[in-house]
Amino acid sequence: MLSSPAAQAAGFIIGGLIISLATLLPAESLPPAPGGDKLHHVIGFGGWALMCAFGPFKRFVYMALFVIFWGGTIELIQPYVNRYGEWLDFYADAFGALLVLMTRFGIDTFISHKRTDINKK
Repeated sequence: MLSSPAAQAAGFIIGGLIISLATLLPAESLPPAPGGDKLHHVIGFGGWALMCAFGPFKRFVYMALFVIFWGGTIELIQPYVNRYGEWLDFYADAFGALLVLMTRFGIDTFISHKRTDINKK
């Protein structure tokens, strides 16, 4: 069930709503959180990518690219909602999403090699 396209789409939508609220609300209305700002971006956008990583890989690639695109868009919008847009935040967003994307690619590659090895025997 967790690897279904429907679960993947739900994770994408829910994650997008959470990230959008967390990054576009005025900073004063957010609760304090331990750790640095860039770490929050890596974890937040990596978490969003992880929420939609379990489904068709090709579709996940498009979703991960949108996660990165949305991170840049948010940085452009933030000055208009009483926040600060920073390109270093965008790089942290992209790093989080790419980390999940590369991990998923590595796992898929490993599994396909294992299947190939089993079928050769």
